[in-house]
Amino acid sequence: MAVLHIVQYSLPQIMAGYTVRTQAIVREQQGLGLDPVVLTSPRHPSEAEEEVEGIPHYRCRQEQPGRSRWLRDAARVRNLAARVEELAAARGDVRLLHAHSPVLCGLAALRASRRLGLPIVYEVRGLWEEGIRGPGSSLARWARRLGARAMETRVCRRAGAVVAISEGLRQEFLRRGAPAARVYVITNGVDLRRFSPRAPSRGWRTGHGLTEGPLILYLGALREYEGVRLLVEAFAEIGEHHPAAQLLVIGEGEARAGIEAQARARGGPIHVLPAVPHEETPDCYAAADLLVYPRLSNRATERVTPLKPLEAMAMGKAIVASDVGGLRELLADGETARLFPAGSVTALAQACCDLLGDEQARARLGGRAREVALARYDWRAIVPGYLAVYRAAGLR
Repeated sequence: MAVLHIVQYSLPQIMAGYTVRTQAIVREQQGLGLDPVVLTSPRHPSEAEEEVEGIPHYRCRQEQPGRSRWLRDAARVRNLAARVEELAAARGDVRLLHAHSPVLCGLAALRASRRLGLPIVYEVRGLWEEGIRGPGSSLARWARRLGARAMETRVCRRAGAVVAISEGLRQEFLRRGAPAARVYVITNGVDLRRFSPRAPSRGWRTGHGLTEGPLILYLGALREYEGVRLLVEAFAEIGEHHPAAQLLVIGEGEARAGIEAQARARGGPIHVLPAVPHEETPDCYAAADLLVYPRLSNRATERVTPLKPLEAMAMGKAIVASDVGGLRELLADGETARLFPAGSVTALAQACCDLLGDEQARARLGGRAREVALARYDWRAIVPGYLAVYRAAGLR
């Protein structure tokens, strides 16, 4: 009995929280006796079908450039829906479609499910309309956001069941009219076998141009709303109190060039490195004294929970984070992290200075964070929750 997961991207070509979550879900579902298979959208950068950890990954033909946004999006939905129908017919064992946002994957699954007579689950991982940017007038972007919002609301209302990755997202779609009995929360999780407290790898710091001084780390996507510019600005004040401290920023995204320019302008021990392979991330965490997540407040960050802080929690690391809703859903101030008012450079610098100066406090926060990760965020305990969701959607 196959469950077909319809996603925008996947491993191994794209390394991000989105793809890490997908792979964790299908890996653990396979252990539960399901037969998960993955289909990526026309946006995925490879057409080569392959197995990832023993799980088949099918591809679509990549899209042709040069179309308007509306025509391109409509073509994506048509092509992805046709590929879903083709795969279902070829395999003969697909019993449920599980589409993961963005909404074009959901629309394609809805279209295919009607023709195939299969139940559909739609998984909401973010407010994708909030990420619409790029060329064009502000009026055009507003129209695109409005259209994306309307489409996502439609998919959530028509799917057999909806999965939200946070309570904030669940409440958002209940307000939009999704039936409460069919909207479930299945949180992000972490692989506790890979992410566990350990001593820093010998030579890791020197191999990345770092000294042995206190190390503050941000590891994740470099988008403007992540607030990394705020952290770079706060580091000047941190350095006044802890002159041996260093800041390491690891990641990719549209904000990277601006962050690099800001770091060069400020000078000092600020290092900006490209994203590392996922298998190296535990070494990054182990080398750090403090993890910082300085997200700014917007509609998405107040509702969406990130995945990276769970990795830091599992590693037993001390965390400083802004008090946006998506982080508050994961972290408790004074218990598993030190929270500061979002957007405040002074409060961020003070929180970092306090913890860099108190090794016992860092150990206490990190130890409690590890306990919470063990109790609440183990993928092996989270993924079985999909069985109830699939039954609710109509899987027999």
